[in-house]
Amino acid sequence: MSKLRAGGALLVTSVLAVSAWAEPVAQAQNVPAPTFGFEKPPEKPPETPVDWKVQSKAGALLTTGNAEGKVVTAALDASRQAGGNKLSLDGAVAYGTSNNTFVPVPSAGDPTVVDGLARTSTTSTNEWRARGRYDRFFTLNNAGYAAGLIGANRVAGKRLLGGGQVGYSRQLLKNERHTTVAEIGYDFSYESYVQVPGKSLDGVQIHSARLFAGELWSLTKDTGFNVSAEALFNLNKETGALDSSNGTKGVDSFKDTRLVAKAGLTTRLFRALSFAVGFTWRYDQNPAPISPPTLPMGLTYAPTFQPFAKSSDTLTEATFIYAFL
Repeated sequence: MSKLRAGGALLVTSVLAVSAWAEPVAQAQNVPAPTFGFEKPPEKPPETPVDWKVQSKAGALLTTGNAEGKVVTAALDASRQAGGNKLSLDGAVAYGTSNNTFVPVPSAGDPTVVDGLARTSTTSTNEWRARGRYDRFFTLNNAGYAAGLIGANRVAGKRLLGGGQVGYSRQLLKNERHTTVAEIGYDFSYESYVQVPGKSLDGVQIHSARLFAGELWSLTKDTGFNVSAEALFNLNKETGALDSSNGTKGVDSFKDTRLVAKAGLTTRLFRALSFAVGFTWRYDQNPAPISPPTLPMGLTYAPTFQPFAKSSDTLTEATFIYAFL
């Protein structure tokens, strides 16, 4: 995989396709999910000069006619490695609207009669995140790490996300084709919900145990495959959270497990042009509450009704990468 990233190269990418972008609830955790990834041990000796890498992505998707909508995305990844110390920074933002909901239009002459339909615009994607991670490689196979994350996903009901991680990283296997890493650590997360009418929601603090495993597999000198899985198990009772199973306050320990699984393939087509395809699956055992839509006149919600974001969603993307430097 290292041969697919030229040291110090600036990569500009164009996102070709993102699945399920038009479903408001299905975008529950696409950008700010609590995933921090992992870092490979340095492949260069400590006396090697500082190594910088920067990669940027930007994309847009626009549809008109019967299905109207637009999505724009941008991302930036940067890292600095000096000997056994590595600092990684990355961020992403995604925003999209859908104009596919129809509402009745009353007649100007008789408001009790509907003689037309109008489209209404809804926000289908509204999320951002920024992350930083520091890795200290004590030996080739052993490292400590610390990371911090901040973000938001308003469509999924999360006005603000924040947190940090510390832990131990172990390289289990390293050869010409495979790099396998496992991590164990502690995760702290803070979630502030989008306010729901008629309910007072507090910020939620989550203390979790973290397990992670990742594999980088060089299929050929120009093609690489990666797969990883992360699990967060809440250790504390979340007194300020709403239980998605019954709508009451309070979520017990080990009842808010979060999982992230990723797989991707990158191949170099020509000297400076590469193609990548990736798939991400995210699961939140206790998703955030969301604000229900406004009902037409004459209808009301049941007093105990409270919708929640979906617990599972996926993201599929294809990307062309061109290295200018």
